[in-house]
Amino acid sequence: MRTAIGLVSCALLLLVVALPWPTVRAQPALLLSAGSARTGSDISITGTGFLPTDTTCAFSSPTSSALVSSSACVTQSGSLSGSFIIGNVLPGAYVVEASGNMGDSAQTIIEVTGGAQLQLSPGSGPPGQDVSILGTGFMPTDTTCTISSPSNPNPILPGSGACVITSGTARAFGSFLIGNVPIGEYVVRVTGSQGDSAQALIDVA
Repeated sequence: MRTAIGLVSCALLLLVVALPWPTVRAQPALLLSAGSARTGSDISITGTGFLPTDTTCAFSSPTSSALVSSSACVTQSGSLSGSFIIGNVLPGAYVVEASGNMGDSAQTIIEVTGGAQLQLSPGSGPPGQDVSILGTGFMPTDTTCTISSPSNPNPILPGSGACVITSGTARAFGSFLIGNVPIGEYVVRVTGSQGDSAQALIDVA
C-alpha cells in the first residue's frame, strides 16, 4: 500500500513539475517628463511593461482630442519612448494615453496650467502711441499671428497692427498704433495660426 501511495505521489509531483508555469508580465506604465506644463510645452514620455510584439505606438487623450497637438512614439522590446506637444486646451487635468499596435495601453494624468501670455510696452498712452507687443508661450507650430481687439471701439488704428512669429520659437513680436478712441481700458489680443491666443489691457489716457 505504501508503495502504491508513493508511486502516486511521485506521479503527481512529476505532473506538477512538467506543467508550464504562467508568465507574469507587469502592467504597462507611463512616466512623463513633467506632471504639469503650459500649452505649447514639449513633454517627453517613457513607457514600460508593453507587449514585446508591439512594433508601433501612439499618444492620444480620451479627455480632449486637442491635447496632443503633435507627437512621435517608438517602441522596442516592450518599452516605448517619445514626446508630444500640449495643444491649445483650457487649464485643467487631462488623461494622456499611450497605445501599442497590439491593443495594449497605459494612461497617466497631466495638469495643463495655462496658455500664452502677452506683454504690451508701454501699457498705456494717448491715441497715436506706438505700442510694442511680446507674446510668449504660444504653440511652437504657429507660423503666423495677428493682432486684434474684441473691444468696441477698437483701440488699434486700422492697418497699423503687425505681428510675426517664427515656427518653433513660441514667441510673437509686433506693434500697433493706438487709434482715436475715448479714454479707458481696452483689450488687445494676439492669435497664433493654431488658434491659440493671449490678451492684455491697454490703457488709453
